Amino acid sequence: MKINILRSSFQTDEFVWNEYADLIERLKNECRAEITINDDQMADAVMIATGGVENLFKTLFNGHGPVTLIADGRNNSLAAALEILTWLEGQGVEGRILHGKNEEIVMGLMGRMGLMGGLGKARIGLFGEPSDWLIASGVDHGYLLEHFGVETIDIDLQRLIDGVRAVPKEEAAKVAQIIVKRAQAVKEPSCADMLEAAKAYLAIKKICQEEHLDAMTIRCFDIVKACGTTSCLALALLNDEGIVAGCEGDMQTLMSMLLVKRLCNAEAFMANPSQLTETTTMLAHCTIPLNMCDNLTLRSHFESGIGVAIQGALPLTDYTIFKWGGVNLDRYFVTEAQAVGTPYSNHFCRTQITLNVDLRPYMLQHSIGNHHVIIKGRHAEVIGEAMKKLRVKSEK
Repeated sequence: MKINILRSSFQTDEFVWNEYADLIERLKNECRAEITINDDQMADAVMIATGGVENLFKTLFNGHGPVTLIADGRNNSLAAALEILTWLEGQGVEGRILHGKNEEIVMGLMGRMGLMGGLGKARIGLFGEPSDWLIASGVDHGYLLEHFGVETIDIDLQRLIDGVRAVPKEEAAKVAQIIVKRAQAVKEPSCADMLEAAKAYLAIKKICQEEHLDAMTIRCFDIVKACGTTSCLALALLNDEGIVAGCEGDMQTLMSMLLVKRLCNAEAFMANPSQLTETTTMLAHCTIPLNMCDNLTLRSHFESGIGVAIQGALPLTDYTIFKWGGVNLDRYFVTEAQAVGTPYSNHFCRTQITLNVDLRPYMLQHSIGNHHVIIKGRHAEVIGEAMKKLRVKSEK
Protein backbone atom coordinates (compact mmCIF):
# COMPACT_ATOMS: atom_id res chain seq x y z
CA MET A 1 0.00 0.00 0.00
CA LYS A 2 1.29 3.45 -0.93
CA ILE A 3 0.40 6.61 1.02
CA ASN A 4 1.31 10.05 -0.28
CA ILE A 5 1.47 12.76 2.38
CA LEU A 6 0.71 16.29 1.20
CA ARG A 7 2.11 19.37 2.96
CA SER A 8 2.07 23.05 2.09
CA SER A 9 5.14 25.01 1.02
CA PHE A 10 5.17 26.65 4.46
CA GLN A 11 6.30 23.38 6.05
CA THR A 12 9.15 20.95 5.44
CA ASP A 13 9.43 17.18 5.07
CA GLU A 14 11.23 17.13 8.42
CA PHE A 15 8.24 18.79 10.04
CA VAL A 16 5.91 16.10 8.66
CA TRP A 17 8.12 13.21 9.79
CA ASN A 18 8.37 14.67 13.29
CA GLU A 19 4.79 15.89 13.67
CA TYR A 20 3.22 12.62 12.52
CA ALA A 21 5.93 10.19 13.63
CA ASP A 22 3.62 7.93 15.67
CA LEU A 23 0.95 7.69 12.98
CA ILE A 24 3.49 7.15 10.20
CA GLU A 25 5.14 4.35 12.18
CA ARG A 26 1.81 2.60 12.66
CA LEU A 27 0.92 2.98 9.00
CA LYS A 28 4.24 1.42 8.04
CA ASN A 29 4.05 -1.46 10.49
CA GLU A 30 0.35 -2.31 10.54
CA CYS A 31 -0.72 -1.33 7.02
CA ARG A 32 2.60 -2.18 5.36
CA ALA A 33 2.52 1.30 3.88
CA GLU A 34 5.18 2.86 1.68
CA ILE A 35 5.22 6.56 2.60
CA THR A 36 6.10 9.47 0.30
CA ILE A 37 5.74 13.23 0.81
CA ASN A 38 4.45 15.55 -1.94
CA ASP A 39 4.94 12.90 -4.60
CA ASP A 40 3.58 13.90 -8.02
CA GLN A 41 1.47 10.75 -8.39
CA MET A 42 -1.67 9.41 -6.75
CA ALA A 43 -1.38 6.66 -4.17
CA ASP A 44 -3.70 4.16 -2.50
CA ALA A 45 -4.39 6.82 0.13
CA VAL A 46 -3.53 10.51 0.50
CA MET A 47 -2.70 11.88 3.93
CA ILE A 48 -3.35 15.58 4.38
CA ALA A 49 -0.69 16.91 6.78
CA THR A 50 -1.47 20.64 6.58
CA GLY A 51 -3.90 23.09 5.12
CA GLY A 52 -3.24 24.75 1.77
CA VAL A 53 -2.74 21.55 -0.25
CA GLU A 54 -6.03 21.54 -2.16
CA ASN A 55 -4.55 22.64 -5.49
CA LEU A 56 -1.60 20.33 -5.00
CA PHE A 57 -4.07 17.45 -4.75
CA LYS A 58 -5.79 18.59 -7.96
CA THR A 59 -2.52 18.48 -9.88
CA LEU A 60 -1.79 14.86 -8.94
CA PHE A 61 -5.35 13.48 -9.06
CA ASN A 62 -5.62 10.98 -11.91
CA GLY A 63 -9.40 10.96 -12.26
CA HIS A 64 -9.89 7.53 -10.72
CA GLY A 65 -11.76 6.71 -7.50
CA PRO A 66 -12.60 5.88 -4.89
CA VAL A 67 -10.20 8.17 -3.01
CA THR A 68 -9.20 7.66 0.61
CA LEU A 69 -8.07 10.79 2.47
CA ILE A 70 -6.42 10.76 5.92
CA ALA A 71 -6.67 13.80 8.19
CA ASP A 72 -6.33 13.74 11.96
CA GLY A 73 -7.22 17.44 12.24
CA ARG A 74 -3.88 18.97 13.18
CA ASN A 75 -2.44 21.87 11.19
CA ASN A 76 -5.74 22.56 9.36
CA SER A 77 -5.57 19.12 7.77
CA LEU A 78 -9.27 18.34 8.24
CA ALA A 79 -10.32 21.64 6.70
CA ALA A 80 -8.24 20.92 3.59
CA ALA A 81 -9.51 17.34 3.39
CA LEU A 82 -13.13 18.53 3.53
CA GLU A 83 -12.48 20.94 0.65
CA ILE A 84 -10.89 18.14 -1.39
CA LEU A 85 -13.75 15.75 -0.60
CA THR A 86 -16.30 18.29 -1.80
CA TRP A 87 -14.29 18.86 -5.00
CA LEU A 88 -14.16 15.10 -5.62
CA GLU A 89 -17.93 14.90 -5.21
CA GLY A 90 -18.26 17.59 -7.87
CA GLN A 91 -16.17 15.43 -10.19
CA GLY A 92 -18.46 12.49 -9.60
CA VAL A 93 -15.74 10.60 -7.72
CA GLU A 94 -16.37 8.68 -4.51
CA GLY A 95 -14.23 9.76 -1.58
CA ARG A 96 -13.91 9.24 2.17
CA ILE A 97 -12.00 10.90 4.99
CA LEU A 98 -10.41 8.81 7.74
CA HIS A 99 -10.35 11.07 10.79
CA GLY A 100 -9.74 10.61 14.51
CA LYS A 101 -7.12 9.11 16.75
CA ASN A 102 -4.26 7.09 15.29
CA GLU A 103 -6.03 3.84 16.20
CA GLU A 104 -9.19 4.88 14.37
CA ILE A 105 -7.28 5.97 11.28
CA VAL A 106 -5.24 2.76 11.10
CA MET A 107 -8.26 0.52 11.64
CA GLY A 108 -10.29 2.51 9.13
CA LEU A 109 -7.58 2.24 6.52
CA MET A 110 -7.23 -1.50 7.06
CA GLY A 111 -10.99 -1.92 6.96
CA ARG A 112 -11.35 -0.06 3.69
CA MET A 113 -8.28 -1.23 1.83
CA GLY A 114 -6.90 -4.17 3.75
CA LEU A 115 -8.94 -6.84 1.98
CA MET A 116 -7.99 -6.14 -1.62
CA GLY A 117 -4.63 -4.51 -0.96
CA GLY A 118 -3.71 -6.66 2.01
CA LEU A 119 -4.56 -10.12 0.75
CA GLY A 120 -2.86 -9.36 -2.53
CA LYS A 121 0.75 -10.50 -2.64
CA ALA A 122 0.16 -13.00 0.17
CA ARG A 123 1.96 -16.33 -0.06
CA ILE A 124 0.35 -19.36 1.58
CA GLY A 125 2.27 -22.56 2.25
CA LEU A 126 0.34 -25.84 2.07
CA PHE A 127 2.21 -28.41 4.15
CA GLY A 128 0.68 -31.53 2.63
CA GLU A 129 -2.87 -32.13 1.42
CA PRO A 130 -5.97 -31.24 3.48
CA SER A 131 -6.89 -33.81 6.11
CA ASP A 132 -9.06 -36.62 4.76
CA TRP A 133 -12.11 -35.61 6.82
CA LEU A 134 -12.22 -32.09 5.37
CA ILE A 135 -14.44 -32.79 2.39
CA ALA A 136 -15.94 -29.29 2.14
CA SER A 137 -13.17 -26.90 3.22
CA GLY A 138 -11.03 -26.43 0.12
CA VAL A 139 -10.55 -23.33 -2.03
CA ASP A 140 -9.82 -23.22 -5.74
CA HIS A 141 -6.18 -22.12 -5.90
CA GLY A 142 -6.54 -20.60 -9.36
CA TYR A 143 -9.43 -18.48 -8.09
CA LEU A 144 -7.31 -17.25 -5.17
CA LEU A 145 -4.55 -16.16 -7.52
CA GLU A 146 -6.84 -14.60 -10.12
CA HIS A 147 -9.15 -12.69 -7.77
CA PHE A 148 -6.90 -11.88 -4.80
CA GLY A 149 -3.34 -12.30 -6.02
CA VAL A 150 -2.86 -14.93 -3.30
CA GLU A 151 -0.18 -17.43 -4.25
CA THR A 152 -0.27 -20.98 -2.88
CA ILE A 153 2.97 -22.92 -2.42
CA ASP A 154 2.96 -26.71 -2.01
CA ILE A 155 5.38 -27.89 0.66
CA ASP A 156 6.29 -31.59 0.58
CA LEU A 157 5.74 -33.03 4.05
CA GLN A 158 8.94 -35.04 3.70
CA ARG A 159 10.85 -31.76 3.56
CA LEU A 160 9.31 -30.84 6.91
CA ILE A 161 9.90 -34.27 8.41
CA ASP A 162 13.57 -34.10 7.40
CA GLY A 163 13.72 -30.57 8.82
CA VAL A 164 12.33 -31.68 12.19
CA ARG A 165 14.97 -34.39 12.43
CA ALA A 166 17.72 -31.91 11.55
CA VAL A 167 16.95 -29.35 14.29
CA PRO A 168 19.81 -29.28 16.85
CA LYS A 169 18.73 -30.53 20.25
CA GLU A 170 20.29 -27.55 22.03
CA GLU A 171 18.32 -25.06 19.91
CA ALA A 172 15.04 -26.88 20.56
CA ALA A 173 15.78 -27.12 24.29
CA LYS A 174 16.04 -23.31 24.54
CA VAL A 175 12.59 -22.88 22.97
CA ALA A 176 11.10 -25.59 25.19
CA GLN A 177 12.46 -23.96 28.33
CA ILE A 178 10.97 -20.59 27.40
CA ILE A 179 7.52 -22.09 26.83
CA VAL A 180 7.57 -24.15 30.01
CA LYS A 181 8.47 -21.05 32.05
CA ARG A 182 5.63 -19.16 30.38
CA ALA A 183 3.04 -21.82 31.25
CA GLN A 184 1.13 -21.94 34.52
CA ALA A 185 1.23 -25.75 34.48
CA VAL A 186 2.51 -28.71 32.47
CA LYS A 187 0.37 -31.85 32.69
CA GLU A 188 0.94 -34.75 30.29
CA PRO A 189 3.96 -33.61 28.21
CA SER A 190 7.39 -34.88 29.25
CA CYS A 191 10.68 -33.09 28.66
CA ALA A 192 11.13 -35.25 25.56
CA ASP A 193 7.66 -34.23 24.30
CA MET A 194 8.51 -30.56 24.76
CA LEU A 195 11.77 -31.03 22.88
CA GLU A 196 10.08 -32.66 19.86
CA ALA A 197 7.32 -30.04 19.75
CA ALA A 198 9.96 -27.30 19.78
CA LYS A 199 11.77 -29.04 16.91
CA ALA A 200 8.55 -29.06 14.87
CA TYR A 201 8.11 -25.34 15.52
CA LEU A 202 11.66 -24.48 14.48
CA ALA A 203 11.45 -26.64 11.34
CA ILE A 204 8.14 -25.16 10.22
CA LYS A 205 9.34 -21.63 10.93
CA LYS A 206 12.52 -22.21 8.92
CA ILE A 207 10.51 -23.29 5.87
CA CYS A 208 8.16 -20.32 6.27
CA GLN A 209 11.17 -18.01 6.24
CA GLU A 210 12.80 -19.78 3.27
CA GLU A 211 9.58 -19.58 1.24
CA HIS A 212 8.66 -16.04 2.43
CA LEU A 213 5.24 -17.24 3.60
CA ASP A 214 2.60 -14.96 5.08
CA ALA A 215 0.42 -17.90 6.11
CA MET A 216 0.53 -21.68 6.27
CA THR A 217 -1.66 -24.70 6.99
CA ILE A 218 -0.57 -28.24 7.70
CA ARG A 219 -1.81 -31.83 7.41
CA CYS A 220 -1.29 -32.29 11.13
CA PHE A 221 -1.78 -36.00 11.74
CA ASP A 222 0.90 -37.05 9.25
CA ILE A 223 3.42 -35.24 11.46
CA VAL A 224 2.07 -37.12 14.49
CA LYS A 225 2.71 -40.42 12.72
CA ALA A 226 6.09 -39.53 11.24
CA CYS A 227 7.64 -37.53 14.08
CA GLY A 228 5.76 -38.61 17.18
CA THR A 229 4.76 -35.04 17.96
CA THR A 230 2.11 -32.50 17.03
CA SER A 231 2.24 -29.08 15.39
CA CYS A 232 -0.13 -27.49 17.96
CA LEU A 233 2.63 -25.58 19.76
CA ALA A 234 4.23 -24.54 16.46
CA LEU A 235 0.99 -23.05 15.13
CA ALA A 236 0.39 -21.16 18.39
CA LEU A 237 3.85 -19.58 18.29
CA LEU A 238 3.76 -18.77 14.57
CA ASN A 239 0.43 -16.93 14.97
CA ASP A 240 1.97 -14.94 17.82
CA GLU A 241 4.84 -14.00 15.51
CA GLY A 242 2.62 -12.78 12.68
CA ILE A 243 2.62 -15.84 10.42
CA VAL A 244 -1.03 -16.90 10.11
CA ALA A 245 -1.03 -20.63 10.85
CA GLY A 246 -3.94 -23.08 10.64
CA CYS A 247 -4.63 -26.76 11.17
CA GLU A 248 -5.57 -29.72 9.00
CA GLY A 249 -5.00 -28.09 5.61
CA ASP A 250 -8.29 -26.16 5.93
CA MET A 251 -7.88 -23.42 3.33
CA GLN A 252 -11.23 -21.71 3.88
CA THR A 253 -10.52 -21.21 7.56
CA LEU A 254 -6.96 -20.12 6.82
CA MET A 255 -8.29 -17.46 4.44
CA SER A 256 -10.67 -16.36 7.22
CA MET A 257 -7.72 -16.07 9.60
CA LEU A 258 -5.61 -14.19 7.04
CA LEU A 259 -8.45 -11.76 6.40
CA VAL A 260 -8.83 -11.15 10.14
CA LYS A 261 -5.09 -10.50 10.48
CA ARG A 262 -4.97 -8.03 7.60
CA LEU A 263 -8.36 -6.40 8.12
CA CYS A 264 -8.60 -6.24 11.92
CA ASN A 265 -4.92 -6.65 12.89
CA ALA A 266 -5.98 -9.47 15.20
CA GLU A 267 -5.03 -13.08 15.85
CA ALA A 268 -7.74 -15.70 15.45
CA PHE A 269 -8.57 -18.90 17.33
CA MET A 270 -9.45 -21.63 14.80
CA ALA A 271 -11.91 -23.92 16.56
CA ASN A 272 -14.45 -26.73 16.24
CA PRO A 273 -18.05 -25.98 17.24
CA SER A 274 -18.55 -28.59 19.96
CA GLN A 275 -21.72 -27.91 21.95
CA LEU A 276 -24.81 -25.90 21.02
CA THR A 277 -27.64 -24.90 23.36
CA GLU A 278 -30.50 -22.42 23.27
CA THR A 279 -28.33 -19.81 24.97
CA THR A 280 -24.67 -20.72 24.35
CA THR A 281 -22.18 -22.00 21.79
CA MET A 282 -18.99 -23.78 22.85
CA LEU A 283 -16.00 -24.12 20.53
CA ALA A 284 -12.72 -25.93 21.16
CA HIS A 285 -9.36 -26.83 19.62
CA CYS A 286 -5.87 -27.89 20.69
CA THR A 287 -3.99 -24.80 19.55
CA ILE A 288 -4.54 -21.08 19.95
CA PRO A 289 -2.31 -17.99 19.68
CA LEU A 290 -0.77 -17.65 23.12
CA ASN A 291 -1.29 -13.88 22.98
CA MET A 292 -5.05 -14.44 23.14
CA CYS A 293 -4.87 -16.28 26.48
CA ASP A 294 -4.77 -15.01 30.04
CA ASN A 295 -2.79 -18.10 31.00
CA LEU A 296 -1.95 -21.49 29.54
CA THR A 297 -1.46 -25.09 30.53
CA LEU A 298 0.62 -27.43 28.38
CA ARG A 299 -1.30 -30.60 27.60
CA SER A 300 -1.11 -33.57 25.26
CA HIS A 301 -3.02 -33.49 21.98
CA PHE A 302 -6.67 -34.40 22.71
CA GLU A 303 -7.34 -37.06 20.03
CA SER A 304 -3.95 -38.77 20.00
CA GLY A 305 -2.66 -38.18 23.53
CA ILE A 306 0.69 -37.34 21.90
CA GLY A 307 2.92 -34.29 21.85
CA VAL A 308 2.12 -30.83 23.19
CA ALA A 309 -1.19 -28.97 22.90
CA ILE A 310 -2.41 -25.70 24.38
CA GLN A 311 -5.08 -25.40 27.03
CA GLY A 312 -5.55 -21.64 27.05
CA ALA A 313 -7.81 -19.67 29.37
CA LEU A 314 -9.47 -16.88 27.42
CA PRO A 315 -10.67 -13.69 29.12
CA LEU A 316 -14.41 -13.18 29.61
CA THR A 317 -14.85 -10.36 27.12
CA ASP A 318 -16.38 -9.56 23.72
CA TYR A 319 -15.62 -11.81 20.74
CA THR A 320 -16.46 -12.11 17.06
CA ILE A 321 -17.25 -15.47 15.42
CA PHE A 322 -16.43 -15.52 11.71
CA LYS A 323 -16.14 -17.87 8.73
CA TRP A 324 -15.43 -17.06 5.08
CA GLY A 325 -16.01 -20.10 2.92
CA GLY A 326 -17.16 -21.82 -0.22
CA VAL A 327 -14.91 -23.14 -2.99
CA ASN A 328 -14.88 -19.65 -4.49
CA LEU A 329 -15.16 -17.88 -1.11
CA ASP A 330 -18.70 -16.81 -1.91
CA ARG A 331 -20.29 -17.24 1.56
CA TYR A 332 -19.60 -15.83 5.00
CA PHE A 333 -20.98 -15.79 8.51
CA VAL A 334 -20.20 -13.29 11.26
CA THR A 335 -21.70 -12.48 14.64
CA GLU A 336 -20.63 -11.05 17.98
CA ALA A 337 -21.00 -12.45 21.49
CA GLN A 338 -19.53 -12.46 24.97
CA ALA A 339 -17.58 -15.26 26.63
CA VAL A 340 -19.20 -16.75 29.72
CA GLY A 341 -17.54 -18.75 32.48
CA THR A 342 -18.03 -22.51 32.32
CA PRO A 343 -16.19 -25.53 33.75
CA TYR A 344 -13.51 -27.20 31.66
CA SER A 345 -14.52 -30.58 30.16
CA ASN A 346 -12.22 -33.50 29.34
CA HIS A 347 -14.55 -34.52 26.49
CA PHE A 348 -13.36 -31.84 24.07
CA CYS A 349 -10.18 -30.35 22.62
CA ARG A 350 -7.92 -28.58 25.12
CA THR A 351 -8.76 -24.88 24.65
CA GLN A 352 -12.47 -24.21 25.09
CA ILE A 353 -14.59 -21.07 24.90
CA THR A 354 -18.30 -20.74 25.59
CA LEU A 355 -20.12 -17.74 24.12
CA ASN A 356 -23.56 -16.41 24.99
CA VAL A 357 -25.09 -16.85 21.54
CA ASP A 358 -27.48 -19.42 20.06
CA LEU A 359 -25.99 -20.55 16.75
CA ARG A 360 -28.13 -23.66 16.32
CA PRO A 361 -30.24 -22.33 13.41
CA TYR A 362 -27.10 -21.43 11.46
CA MET A 363 -24.83 -24.29 12.53
CA LEU A 364 -27.36 -27.11 12.19
CA GLN A 365 -28.95 -26.00 8.92
CA HIS A 366 -26.38 -24.24 6.72
CA SER A 367 -23.03 -23.96 8.50
CA ILE A 368 -20.02 -23.05 6.36
CA GLY A 369 -17.99 -26.15 7.16
CA ASN A 370 -16.68 -27.21 10.53
CA HIS A 371 -14.00 -24.79 11.72
CA HIS A 372 -14.84 -21.19 12.59
CA VAL A 373 -12.55 -18.45 13.88
CA ILE A 374 -12.88 -16.55 17.15
CA ILE A 375 -11.50 -13.00 17.43
CA LYS A 376 -11.21 -10.80 20.49
CA GLY A 377 -13.33 -7.70 20.24
CA ARG A 378 -16.25 -6.64 18.08
CA HIS A 379 -15.34 -6.72 14.40
CA ALA A 380 -18.59 -7.74 12.69
CA GLU A 381 -19.18 -4.34 11.10
CA VAL A 382 -15.79 -3.99 9.43
CA ILE A 383 -15.86 -7.63 8.27
CA GLY A 384 -19.38 -7.22 6.93
CA GLU A 385 -18.39 -4.10 4.99
CA ALA A 386 -15.48 -5.95 3.40
CA MET A 387 -17.70 -8.88 2.43
CA LYS A 388 -20.27 -6.55 0.85
CA LYS A 389 -17.60 -5.04 -1.35
CA LEU A 390 -16.79 -8.51 -2.61
CA ARG A 391 -20.48 -9.36 -3.01
CA VAL A 392 -20.12 -12.36 -0.72
CA LYS A 393 -23.40 -13.88 0.46
CA SER A 394 -24.12 -13.52 4.19
CA GLU A 395 -25.43 -16.55 6.07
CA LYS A 396 -27.68 -15.78 9.03
